[in-house]
Amino acid sequence: MAPDPQKARIVAFPDLKPATRRDLMRGEVGTEFDIGQNMFGLFGQSGDVFDYGQILARDFSVMLERDGQAAALEAVLTLPIRQASRAIEPGKHDAGEAELCHSVLFAPQTSGGMKTPLQEVVGQITSAQVYRKSFHEKVFDIRDKDGAVVYDKLAFRPAATCELKRNAQTGELDGYRQQKWLWGGQVITRKQSETPGYVDISRIRSLVHINGKHRQPLTGTSELELCHWCYRTKTKILWLWMNFLESQSLPKVVVYGQDQREANAKADDIASLRSSGVVGFARDPQGAKSFEVLESGGSKGATQFADALSFLETWQTASVLAGFTGLSSLAAMGRGSLALSQDQSAFFLKSRQAISLEIAESITHEVIAPLVTLNFGPGASYPRFEFGALTDEAGGLLVGLFQAMAVAPALTVPTGILDIITERVATYLNLDVSAVTEIVQQAAKDREAQATATAPPGMPAQSAGQLGHLAGGVSAAAAIAKQALAQAGNAPMPENMAQPYDVPVMGVQPGA
Repeated sequence: MAPDPQKARIVAFPDLKPATRRDLMRGEVGTEFDIGQNMFGLFGQSGDVFDYGQILARDFSVMLERDGQAAALEAVLTLPIRQASRAIEPGKHDAGEAELCHSVLFAPQTSGGMKTPLQEVVGQITSAQVYRKSFHEKVFDIRDKDGAVVYDKLAFRPAATCELKRNAQTGELDGYRQQKWLWGGQVITRKQSETPGYVDISRIRSLVHINGKHRQPLTGTSELELCHWCYRTKTKILWLWMNFLESQSLPKVVVYGQDQREANAKADDIASLRSSGVVGFARDPQGAKSFEVLESGGSKGATQFADALSFLETWQTASVLAGFTGLSSLAAMGRGSLALSQDQSAFFLKSRQAISLEIAESITHEVIAPLVTLNFGPGASYPRFEFGALTDEAGGLLVGLFQAMAVAPALTVPTGILDIITERVATYLNLDVSAVTEIVQQAAKDREAQATATAPPGMPAQSAGQLGHLAGGVSAAAAIAKQALAQAGNAPMPENMAQPYDVPVMGVQPGA
C-alpha cells in the first residue's frame, strides 16, 4: 500500500519553525567512523572506503591449526549454534511468504531449494566469531516450477580475501570486494570500474555478518583476539622452554689440566666422544679431578615454564567465558568444582544464545527480507528466522509441562497459550509446525466430540465439550513431544530431507 502523502507531512508539531522542520528531515549528518578508524580509499573509488582489517584472518587460521586450546575454544563457541534447531516464524497476515522462504532455505536442491544447505551456511556464518566477519555472495535464480525469484546459493567467500566497503561519509555498509583467485597467474578480464585483481560484490548481492557490533559496529570483534595474543606469547615461551630442555639434556663439562694447553687437549678428547667412545687420560695426583659436570637446577626452571603456560591457557578460556573447559586439567592437580562448572556452562550458553539472536537477525534482514520483497513487494508480511534453545533442558521442561496439563483436573490456561507452547515444542524438535498444528486441532475436535457425547450427569454438554477440546490438545501435544524426543537422535534435519515429515496418527479417534 502506497503511503498517504498527506500523512507524510510533519503536521504533529504546528509550532515548529520552517528551518526547524527542514533540519528535522534533512537526514543523516554524522558518521559512524571513529577519529582513529583505519579505513582506506583508492584513487577512482569516490564515495567508498575499505576496511583492510587489523589481525589478518590467516593469522587466526594458523592459530587454529597449531594451538589445541584455541581449536577447542573455536568448537565450544560455534557448536551450540550449529546444532541448534531452526525455524521460520510467519509474520502477521502471512500470505505464503513463510512457505516460500521455507521452500528456498530448508528444502534440498532437488526440491527447489538452494545448492548450499542451510546447515552449511549457518556453520560458515559462525566463523565470524573467530574472523570478525563472514562474507557470502547471494546468487539469485528463477525457479522453473512457479517462476519465483529464489536463491541459487549463498556462496561463502573466505574472510582473508574480502574487504568490507563502506560509505566514506556515513560509514553505511555498501557491499564488499574480494581478491580474485587467478588461475595460473592469468589476469582475468575485468570491468573498467573494478580495481585490478578484485571483484566488487554490490550491497544487494552481499551477505555480511559482523560479530560483536555492540562493541565495534564497523569492524566487528573476534572472540579469540585475546586468545590469539596468548597464543603468540605461548609460542615464545615454548621456544624458550625447548631451548632450556636442550641445555638440560646436554650436560656442561669442565675439564682440568696442569695448564691451559693440557686442559684444552683433554676437552677436545671428551668432545670427540659424542654419544659413545673411549678416551685415555694420565692419572691425576691423588684427590685431583680430571673433569666435573655443572648442574643448573633444571627442575625449578621447568616448573616456571609450565606455570606460565597454564596461566596463559586459563586466560584463553576465561576470555570467552569457557572456564569450565579447563576442569579436566585442574582435576589432575586436585582443583576444580563440578557445581561451579554447571553455573559457568549455563552462563556461557546464555552468551551463545545472544550470538544466535544476532545471527538470526542477520539472516532475517539480509536473506529473508530481500527474498520476500522480490516476490511479494515491499508491503508483504515478513517472516522471521529463529534458532531454538541451545540446550536440551528446555525440551524436557516443555514435555513435563505438557504432561502436567494433560493430567490436571481443571485447566485455567488460555487456549492461545497452549497453541504457542505447542508450536514452540515443534520448533525445538525440528518438526513441521503446520503438521503439528493440524494434529493438535484434529485431536482436540475428536476429544470434544467424545466429551460432548459422554458428558457427566449435571454438566452441560457444551462445557464438557470445551473441557475435552483443551484436554485433547494437550494430550496430543504431549504425545508428539515424547515421540519426537525418543526419535530425535535418528531424525534428519529438515533442510536435508527430500520430503517433509510424515504426519503421525495421534489423538483419540472418533468413536473411541
